[in-house]
Amino acid sequence: MATASYAQNRSINFATTSLKEAFKLAKAQHKMIFTDCYTVWCGPCKGMDKLVFTQDSVADFFNSHFINVKMDMEKGEGPEALKNYAVGAFPTYLLFDEDGNQIYKFVGGMSANEFMAKIRIGMNPKNEIATREKRYTAGDRDHALLRALIKQKFKQKEAKAGQRITAEYFALMTSAEKVKPESWFLFGEGFDSQFISDIGSVNFNYLLAHYKEFAASNSKETVDNKINATFKKLAGNCLAGYYFKNHPYNEAEFEAYKKQINASQVPDKKQLIVLVDIAIAAGQKDVKAAGKLLAAHVAEFTQKNKDVVFEYTNFCASLDRSYPYMKEIYEQVAKTSKNPFLVKHCEDYVKRISLKQTAKDE
Repeated sequence: MATASYAQNRSINFATTSLKEAFKLAKAQHKMIFTDCYTVWCGPCKGMDKLVFTQDSVADFFNSHFINVKMDMEKGEGPEALKNYAVGAFPTYLLFDEDGNQIYKFVGGMSANEFMAKIRIGMNPKNEIATREKRYTAGDRDHALLRALIKQKFKQKEAKAGQRITAEYFALMTSAEKVKPESWFLFGEGFDSQFISDIGSVNFNYLLAHYKEFAASNSKETVDNKINATFKKLAGNCLAGYYFKNHPYNEAEFEAYKKQINASQVPDKKQLIVLVDIAIAAGQKDVKAAGKLLAAHVAEFTQKNKDVVFEYTNFCASLDRSYPYMKEIYEQVAKTSKNPFLVKHCEDYVKRISLKQTAKDE
């Protein structure tokens, strides 16, 4: 985040008033409203306060063009505004016209230049974000519009809206449209995948069921990477305990995943089944079963799938038991992994286990 090299003396003047009162001021003064949605613990929020809002050029522009409001999203009117304006990350910036209509929204810490560029775009009432929203609200369901709107919603951290529009778009698409490269973001791997194409989702189930069509249109490697990443994430999250915080262990659920894999046309079914079996062992808190599976198969895992050993280490430590197969697993991974961090991790544990064994023998 860049700062000016000379002394800065001014900063954005934030009105000590409610957003409701700010709307009245904006109407009277024929100004737009800029709202900084923040929390006291947000690091990027503090960075913007210190490095961007205090730059003279930024301050002068905002103080002359906007009614500026800073809103703590955990106090006062903040929690209600968080719901009303679907604020999903901090800082979030909102622009309203003088009539109180939201016309722009963007998220995150950034340099002054990037910040000002976004603000200038947002000040145009016909900016692409406002235009998309108006078209959608008016009933326009053009497929290119829906794709852009879905990406926009996730970029703005509006996960629920992104999920809702994704489901709507999925229902409108033909089978041919679904497998096109332009639609891959609805099925592929990325930050948004946790909301729309994770394990058990409609999109992921469709991907598995139509593997050959997706592979032909988007490349086999791309599709294989997504499917492997999803089942590796399942195994890793189960070993780490994250998965079971929201999903109480239900063996039938995991057996259904295995049936789904076997019914698909995915080429490397064996490795995916092993990952699900590791997830089952984690759900049953069975260290021995998880270790036995890894010892038998980890050497054959893809490079990325080998990384599940990190979560396996945490799984063993969290249960505080003896660790059958651990040394064997680490030795295999140290020899076959190309991840230097994983290799170092495994080599360190082999040394620890060897030292403990030596001390025990003595």
